[in-house]
Amino acid sequence: MTHTQALHRCTPTARCWRRLGLWALAMVWCSLVQAAPPASGTPLQPIELDGRMVSVPLAQHSVFWVDTTGTMTVQELEAQQADVPFALRSATHRVRLGERGVLWVRFDAWVRDSRSHWELELMRSGTDRVNLYHRLADGSWHEQRAGDHVPVSEWSSPDRYPVFGLDTRTDAPVTYWVRIEHVRVPFSGELVIHSHSQLRELRILQQFLLGAYFGMALLLVLVAVANALVFRDTSFAAYAIYISLLGLSLAASMGVGGQFLWPHSAGWNSVAEFVLLPLAAVAALLFVRHVVQPRRIGRSLDRLSLTLAAVFLIVTAWDVIAPTQLSFNSLTAAGTLTLIVVYAMLWAAWRTGDRWVRWIALGILPVLLAGSLPVLRNFGLISSGFLTQYATVIAAAIEAPLLIYGLLQRSSLQHEAQARAKALVVTEPLTGLTNRHNFTLRLHDSLVRAQRYRHRNAVLLIALDNHGWFNAEHGREVADRALVLTGSLLRSVARDVDTAARVDDNLFALLMEGPVRTAHAVAAATAIVAGGLRPSDQLPTGSSLRFKVVLALLPDDGHELQLDTQVHMAWLRDALRDLQHDKRKNIETLNV
Repeated sequence: MTHTQALHRCTPTARCWRRLGLWALAMVWCSLVQAAPPASGTPLQPIELDGRMVSVPLAQHSVFWVDTTGTMTVQELEAQQADVPFALRSATHRVRLGERGVLWVRFDAWVRDSRSHWELELMRSGTDRVNLYHRLADGSWHEQRAGDHVPVSEWSSPDRYPVFGLDTRTDAPVTYWVRIEHVRVPFSGELVIHSHSQLRELRILQQFLLGAYFGMALLLVLVAVANALVFRDTSFAAYAIYISLLGLSLAASMGVGGQFLWPHSAGWNSVAEFVLLPLAAVAALLFVRHVVQPRRIGRSLDRLSLTLAAVFLIVTAWDVIAPTQLSFNSLTAAGTLTLIVVYAMLWAAWRTGDRWVRWIALGILPVLLAGSLPVLRNFGLISSGFLTQYATVIAAAIEAPLLIYGLLQRSSLQHEAQARAKALVVTEPLTGLTNRHNFTLRLHDSLVRAQRYRHRNAVLLIALDNHGWFNAEHGREVADRALVLTGSLLRSVARDVDTAARVDDNLFALLMEGPVRTAHAVAAATAIVAGGLRPSDQLPTGSSLRFKVVLALLPDDGHELQLDTQVHMAWLRDALRDLQHDKRKNIETLNV
């Protein structure tokens, strides 16, 4: 099988991916390489369109001229074209048109294959107005229009980017005139002729990838809102606001918003990018400040971030109400300062060494790097291309899992600390066992149940008899370690329904919920004594835990106050005190 045959046997999906990859590489190259403009006098040759090609960039195949007054019509330009100083347009051509300037681009195309339909695409969104003119076979003018100042539903070909159909006649070349209005922002963008099938394949794949991102963003918003409501964590609420505004701003800048969300609103479509991008930047600034917390970034940087957020919102309102070149430059400058301040906050937080903070910083960093490209474009330092259009989407897709992982780590640490704080109300901090107050409450409830259902529970009072020796011979640290080991031993002996507690310095208790038989209680006491005698590498060599255990079945019929926990505990304490004087005996049963 030859190489050509192998290519013809590729699936449509494979061909689409290959073409998209070649297109992306071409756009990156055009964004990075500044081609030297050819001489203005170079004659234009018609672009011949046939079935052997799928996409033809107009760079080096079209000429341009800027009408600074913006008053010339296409008929006047056609009549005076011999006197107009047209220049050859390069792939990285960019120009600042000002308030009234109009960019005219002229090219000739000759369709050689009547079976193919050809379309012209301006490969960028956000252009104010774009019109395509050409004469039909009868000599009349045909106009197509698009741009942000026109509702997408009224475009000649509603799409993400301005798209225009070319004339299908094949008898002669056709001259096309592209009229572009774009105030305040320097205009740049590649004009490319695609075959209809090629453009559809590219658009399907682009919509699939963008749909995957926006679907993921919506899912993350729902997850963040759920976490904010369930755990009452405002960091997830701040993240939900940030990711929502970022997604909407990307929808506006990528043309998705105009195509699907607000196709009938020219007013909002023309200002959406100038509103949503600053709001997303402010949300990112406040999100980072809230998550990393002012104590990590310092008081000065914290105040600067709040001040900058307020100024940014004021400048955004100014640019919407009274848009001028000065307001736009101020908006771009505020965006630049926001990037710098967020960088500074992340660096200050990174130096604290907290692992979750570093995940947050790593997540935000790609978006900051990608966000610098539109700033450079707005200042006229780079041209629009693949990177300026798609870098933020790619960075946002990288950011999402890193940020959510960092937030989950942060939330886990916070909830662990909160759980420990709540646990201190009912547990003893050193051993983790139930504290004396909570044990007393559970013992009372157990006595009530035992009397109601006519059964008996077992209570074991355990003393770590050599705790004083550990403290005197090896210090407080070893003595505390012995207490911790005792708590671990009691948890291993206790059943799920039992309660182990530390009720004094070296005194422990085990409540065995009934009905309990004598043999079970004695077996538990024996297991505790035997477990303490086992050697442990956590204790000094040759030492072990020595216990004295007193057990009783409660309620005891010999006491008048059968539900009085203090009476029962005092009775057990007295018996344990007597047992500690007996060196030969370790377990004492009181009423068995």
